[in-house]
Amino acid sequence: MFLEQKKLFSLFFKDYHKKKNFEIGLIIIFALITLIGILNHAMWRDELNGWLIARDSYSFSHFIENIKYEGHPLLWYICLWILNQITANPIAMQIFHWLIAVTTISILILFSPFTKTQKALFTFGYLPLYEYSLISRNYSIGVLSIFLFCTCFKTRYNSYLPLGCILAIMANTNAYCLLLSLALGLTLGIEYIFKGYFQYQTKANKYDLTTSVIIIIIGIILSISMLLPPIDSTLQGGASQWFFEFDFNRLTQTITRVWRSYILVIIPSDSKPIDLFVFSFFSVALFGFCILILIKKPLALLFYLLGSSEILAFTYAKFLGSQRHYGHLYIILICALWISSYYDNSPLIIKCLDNISSQLSKLVLNCSNFVTYHKKSFLLIILWLQVIAGIVAFSRDLITPYSSSKVTAEFIQKNEFSDYFIMGSEDFTIAPISGYLNQKIYYPESKKFGSYVLFNNKRKVVSDADIVKQISQVMTQENKNILLIMNRNFTGQSHNLKIEFIEKFTNSFIYNEKYYLYLVKSSSKLN
Repeated sequence: MFLEQKKLFSLFFKDYHKKKNFEIGLIIIFALITLIGILNHAMWRDELNGWLIARDSYSFSHFIENIKYEGHPLLWYICLWILNQITANPIAMQIFHWLIAVTTISILILFSPFTKTQKALFTFGYLPLYEYSLISRNYSIGVLSIFLFCTCFKTRYNSYLPLGCILAIMANTNAYCLLLSLALGLTLGIEYIFKGYFQYQTKANKYDLTTSVIIIIIGIILSISMLLPPIDSTLQGGASQWFFEFDFNRLTQTITRVWRSYILVIIPSDSKPIDLFVFSFFSVALFGFCILILIKKPLALLFYLLGSSEILAFTYAKFLGSQRHYGHLYIILICALWISSYYDNSPLIIKCLDNISSQLSKLVLNCSNFVTYHKKSFLLIILWLQVIAGIVAFSRDLITPYSSSKVTAEFIQKNEFSDYFIMGSEDFTIAPISGYLNQKIYYPESKKFGSYVLFNNKRKVVSDADIVKQISQVMTQENKNILLIMNRNFTGQSHNLKIEFIEKFTNSFIYNEKYYLYLVKSSSKLN
């Protein structure tokens, strides 16, 4: 018997080490691949504008005031402000973001209940490999907080304080994670209030619970206070631009975000009503399939429904967004599946349906059994499609610069144009060049030198003729040549100016971050 026990222990120890070797190897491979990717990545305006605000705000209070125009909570920008106290090189932001991405995926690999195959496929999917690792925004830190919540979910048996703190942090990463923190908080609250129905017990006392709720509320209030835009903000239409009317086309656009989030290979066009109509049915079918997967895990299903409904409602009413935004629908699914692993199967929902109609409950139960049988295949299909999209996006970023800002700045420095009076338009597309040059540029839209751009009513859209007028004024005052950077072909003309084309940089994924350089001289100097 001793020999048998020793053999079993040896097999367990061997399997454990194999598992750990696999997990550590997967983390290392992900870390190396994404490090190569992020160091190659040319940052665009949405990445560098926040960095420039942290770099060039003249005081901390001024920094906070400027951040309110960004349309995001404070946490990510506080991190950027701290980094700027160390260095003004924006690569520091990229390395910091890379560390967040690696930590996020490490938590999933080490602590999630998914199989080795599922972990590997998720790791190299579109969102982790590309969107939330290469592009330095606040979304990665939001996903980190979500995975931390899932990892610490069991702590609620003893105390709600860890989860309360995580939810407060989550609420202050971005608007989508604010909605998810509300959904997760409500799920915890319903579980606690109706714990008799869910056969749930906790050692947390009223003081622990009260403190946790206060922490969450403070986090939510702080987040909302930063998300509410200043009265003169024009970002996404400002505070007044909400869409509450019924519009069938917008509704189908919103519903197809489910498909766009889960299935990234075949994307319906927002401009084709027939595509939207067809893929709306596919999206509803996907959503229904996921509901049936979770129907025997009522609390996980509750979170899935709350979180998805909040994101879809926000998408319809405020911002249709892009994959980094509605990609949170996919993260919600992963989170719901993770949380469901903490619960045993429950007949609660089936019993409730049985009280309404026995035929309905039988139908749902049969559908649920069918879905459960095909659950692994369903997840594998989604995960593989995510991997395909991730490889395509990652490879594209290696070949085609995300923005031409980096190569443009390098050209300016190499040819010693950085000492010139530099003027650039359109301002928000020129901001990343300012970040790479580490110097301010004159923006015609605001008629002054700047780096970051605040979307408020102080900036005015200018035509090429307006730019010519401002160039003439600058030359009268400064008496020097001007390096003009445009994100389009410049057609302005003046008999007092000689405008000489220098170079263009049009190899860019972002359509309006392609740049044209001109050297402007006064005609009088040439005579």
